[in-house]
Amino acid sequence: MTRNMVKIAVYEILLFVLGGTAVYGQIITMIPVIYYEKQETNYVEKPYTSDITADITAILNNYYNIRRSRLQLTDRRAGVTDFDASQAADNYNGDDILYGMIKDDGISLQAEFKIYSRRLNDYRSFYASDTKDQYERLIKTLCEHIMEWYNTDRDKADLLRDEIQNLQAEIISIKEELEKRKREDENTAPRKNTKAKAEQEAKPAVEKEFTLRLPVNAGYWTYIDRLWVESVQGTIEMVAGLDMFPELQFPALYNMKNEASFGLNIGYRNGVTRNQGAVLMNGIFINPEIKYHLNFYTENWICIGGGLFYEHAWWKIEDREYQKDINSNQSLTGYSVSLDYAYRINGLFTVNIGTNLYGYFAEGSSPVVRSYLGTVITLVRKKDEKDEK
Repeated sequence: MTRNMVKIAVYEILLFVLGGTAVYGQIITMIPVIYYEKQETNYVEKPYTSDITADITAILNNYYNIRRSRLQLTDRRAGVTDFDASQAADNYNGDDILYGMIKDDGISLQAEFKIYSRRLNDYRSFYASDTKDQYERLIKTLCEHIMEWYNTDRDKADLLRDEIQNLQAEIISIKEELEKRKREDENTAPRKNTKAKAEQEAKPAVEKEFTLRLPVNAGYWTYIDRLWVESVQGTIEMVAGLDMFPELQFPALYNMKNEASFGLNIGYRNGVTRNQGAVLMNGIFINPEIKYHLNFYTENWICIGGGLFYEHAWWKIEDREYQKDINSNQSLTGYSVSLDYAYRINGLFTVNIGTNLYGYFAEGSSPVVRSYLGTVITLVRKKDEKDEK
């Protein structure tokens, strides 16, 4: 089935849904309600004695399919914003997002709610107010306003009618284009090539994007072998680097995005012994690696990586028997393995926490394990416009 045929099937389903069904069964995603109490001249967020979101859901669930959003708000001090509603529509692949707040001024309760429709790109506001001791009646009145709009609003019906007409016109245009291509293929292309082309079109498009990111993190490192731990105790390690994503995004894995990157990390580590002054170590290392990233839920990513590294260390050892210091330096190479969790706050910043393992290509040496916390800053982000549909 070609992409155009998929479009026709989807549009015909939309026509059936928009033109032949009632709003009962409508899927509505609801962002948890925030409750505010007035203190002096300001409103302050407070927990309410009842679960407001659950109370509204209990009423509306009798007529519509209500699901609760689990996304974090952009700025909780600002409450639920229109941007949060738009983000919820994208993440849950839903049309209607219900969100709002309830304010208590000490005398009355005011409910201020909106419904954002991604399909219509429109916001509709709902208000209700009542005395402070009539919370249940306030919730009932608010739900009645929402249900009344879904069932009787004429402007909404007109918009739906216009959209149905636009979908019908687009279906006719796509069908004509399919017929034209079919005739051209039958006259000019062998059947084998036509089949291969159809199979290629059936494959889902992969979103390609070239990205450069700058990881910066700090952590605590230590040797694994007991004897090495007793000699040198790791203290700090600072790392900065560069990650390049050279358009290696892969097809979705169970509907999860995944991609690969090449990284180069440059770091500094410092270590001493438990017996102060006996051993002091300073070292720098360079660590190129390949990483695989998996987007397992909304903005949450896990990453595994591997690579090689070069380390140069300077050692200062206090010889107490002869009352002198011994200075030496050494260069070592080895392999690295990393496991990282990242939360992508937005397109520019992430918060990262993870662990690295460094193993040396030297007999008698001990591997080093490092836990860290840091951030990654996006420097360059460019989509391949040829692959955007």
